[in-house]
Amino acid sequence: ILEQPKARGMRFRYKCEGRSAGSIPGEHSTESARTHPSIRVNNYRGPIRVRVSLVTKDPPHRPHPHELVGKDCHDGYYEAELPPERSVHSFQNLGIQCVKKRELEAAVAERIRTNNNPFNVPAEQWGGEYDLSSVRLCFQVWVRGAPSAAELRICRVNRNCGSCRGGDEIFLLCDKVQKGQRQTALNSPKSAQNGPKST
Repeated sequence: ILEQPKARGMRFRYKCEGRSAGSIPGEHSTESARTHPSIRVNNYRGPIRVRVSLVTKDPPHRPHPHELVGKDCHDGYYEAELPPERSVHSFQNLGIQCVKKRELEAAVAERIRTNNNPFNVPAEQWGGEYDLSSVRLCFQVWVRGAPSAAELRICRVNRNCGSCRGGDEIFLLCDKVQKGQRQTALNSPKSAQNGPKST
């Protein structure tokens, strides 16, 4: 994530207000220079699919009843295909439309219907109170054309977040890894100068 959304940067709009929901400003946005949340996909060149959805601020990050609105938004979330030449994407036309308390149950049911649950929170944890004054953006990216990618299933992740400054190592463990899908790198103090050896 290159730029996070600005904390308390905008007022959520109700659908009945009949006006634009505005656009979410970036954390570096000022009166004279508007910026927006943006991401960069590292170490990959090719077409990707990006989804942005709203989740609750605190864990477990349940799908939030509020909706993202704007270009390429439907069912409360944003989704778009990005061409191979674009590794950086800025979300300039995203707004947040809030629901009234009496519409909350229907909005949550809509998230269930559209399978909008990026953190795979079990349905029994979806109940309870929702903070309608704060949300968190969840960015998801799918790469296209990776060989046998559809056959891999992530079964364990050591963490689900990292610093926006980068440098964090996040490990994904997959089941059913085929013979041609793995690579092992061995390092020793002597080989550190020559680089790792792969087998």
